[in-house]
Amino acid sequence: MLDQKMLDYFMRLCCELSPENLHCDGEISLAEANRKYVHLMREWRAGERLVGHPVKEDDVWKQWLDSQKVAR
Repeated sequence: MLDQKMLDYFMRLCCELSPENLHCDGEISLAEANRKYVHLMREWRAGERLVGHPVKEDDVWKQWLDSQKVAR
């Protein structure tokens, strides 16, 4: 389970890694999108090192959705 700061960190990355955001709705070249992907995945791995374990995108979304239910 991630603390709120790390959950926010990984949620930002999840959103940036979505296809429409990664490719800027088709407005950037494939090479630019690939560079962006590599950069974002470096950030992801840095976050994993900070929390001390691998983090799966599905787990981030599940924890975020669960936290939204509690907030209501």
